[in-house]
Amino acid sequence: MTESPTLRERRNLWRSHVAERDLDGRPVLNVGVTASFTAEPLAPYLGTALLDGGIEAEIEFADFNQIPQVCLDPEAHLPGADVIVVLWRIEDIMANLLDSALATRGGDALVSMVNEAEMIGAMVAQLTQTHDGPVLVSTPSQPVGFGIDPSDDVEARALRTWRQGIETAFIDAATSGVQVPVVVDLAAAQQSVGIVPSFDERKWQMYRQPFAEELWAELAGRIAAANERLHTPPPKVLALDCDNTLWGGIVGEDGLGGIELGQAFPGSAFRDFQIAAKRLREQGILLAIVSKNELADVEEVFESHDDMVLKPDDIAAWRVNWEPKPDNLASIADELNLGIDSFVFVDDSDHEIASVRSRLPMVTALQVPEEPAELPSLLARSGLFRSRSVSAEDRQRTEMMLAERARTSERSEMSQEEFLASLGLWVEVFDVGTEQLGRTAQLINKTNQFNLTTRRRTESEVAMLLDSDDHRVVAMRVGDRFGDYGITGVAVVERGEDTSSIDTFLMSCRVLGRGVETAFLHKLVDGERDQGAALVTGQYLATQKNAQVADFYERNGFSPTAEAGEFEVSATEGPTPPPHLELR
Repeated sequence: MTESPTLRERRNLWRSHVAERDLDGRPVLNVGVTASFTAEPLAPYLGTALLDGGIEAEIEFADFNQIPQVCLDPEAHLPGADVIVVLWRIEDIMANLLDSALATRGGDALVSMVNEAEMIGAMVAQLTQTHDGPVLVSTPSQPVGFGIDPSDDVEARALRTWRQGIETAFIDAATSGVQVPVVVDLAAAQQSVGIVPSFDERKWQMYRQPFAEELWAELAGRIAAANERLHTPPPKVLALDCDNTLWGGIVGEDGLGGIELGQAFPGSAFRDFQIAAKRLREQGILLAIVSKNELADVEEVFESHDDMVLKPDDIAAWRVNWEPKPDNLASIADELNLGIDSFVFVDDSDHEIASVRSRLPMVTALQVPEEPAELPSLLARSGLFRSRSVSAEDRQRTEMMLAERARTSERSEMSQEEFLASLGLWVEVFDVGTEQLGRTAQLINKTNQFNLTTRRRTESEVAMLLDSDDHRVVAMRVGDRFGDYGITGVAVVERGEDTSSIDTFLMSCRVLGRGVETAFLHKLVDGERDQGAALVTGQYLATQKNAQVADFYERNGFSPTAEAGEFEVSATEGPTPPPHLELR
């Protein structure tokens, strides 16, 4: 494979950047890499890939083939690493077993390889629990070189099957702890470059550097993207134009029967794009329609066209009018109570894309490609929706939004007291387990308004609290006759000898004003009393966004203490829950 000029440019850019940069106190991400092979050629590609995302990095490499040692004592081998990357290949760690498996077409050697993969995974799991920062770990690539004949179909099929079994055993073991590593798919990177072209025979024999430059670059991009996902909130809303986006043509001019949508090209491309959008909706992404059109025309397509994949119930918000699209997007953000920076907007118009990018630069705007055949892969190619953690609440998000719309409609016809009494509200309070860890950390890190202390914690830090004998992490689930709101509240309590201190108390704004906050606090205080606490204290730490809860503790029977921002109540005299809801 002939090396592209871009790869040389990347290497030269990194060399000159490192030689000339003056960090002068700027934040630097310290990346530590341990690998079963010589991985130093990764540095310029990873460094420039991180720079593309605005991250200045120092990249350090542990000694060759020292993965077990690094997992057992990371600070000794990669001191000061913020992120640790673990890369490995089957043919490095299991050379003798692989040779035996190839000779016998599997057998006992293959069983031993799977067991070895579990051991490696267990070491990575230990590293993930002990290292303070994120751990990124690769899948094993398909063995290459090693005298393997890539044109032998029987051997190639066996290797693919073996690799998949080894990967499964490894990932299962590596992700068995409370904290889990981020998986970077080295095997997929290898496939994208090509198994044979990705292997550099000469450099492997001379330097134990197994990969061609193209694979180093591809792997670096995937590592950088995985790191970015750790720190960037994933998209929550996919806002879609209609004409020449969900279907070909203009419905207002071509009519229901004249638009392009169906099994034959180009209509098939629009249908396949809808399939991709529907898949995201089922994974918790909210879909919104933002179209300059007559509402009746768009509704007719959604309700009557036989080849529409998306249905009205798939859409969380509609803006079909002649208003500027940036205004409509901002309006939807208000309606859904979500940040506009969590929106992805798709439109075919140069003008509309430019308008949104100019007025709402925090929105990610994707333009429909001129070639319809490229449309179905637009969302996948963007990389915006990769490797997301999807909770049960995420999958139910659209249904929750539709249920809230029904509540809003009914509320307008009743007094507040009548409305609350009619809801059939219930509140369930329970100790957080590992299965709720992701949602709990999500709420801790994104809730601003009803958040008494606004203390942020990573998923790893929350996991440590779950294991602590001195802390209790509690969550609240709320529902009514319209549906389940999901997990909407979190509290963290630190326990002393006879006093329990509420370190964190927060709730999603979508359940405020219905008395559930008082019910949550009631259950929390009762739980601490049952564990022997005589006194419960709570803190309020003021921020720019949480003024609405400044008097929350006093409104619920707590008294100020001599400590500024601290309140207390006897564990036997906690707040009384409102009568219109059921406690579970």
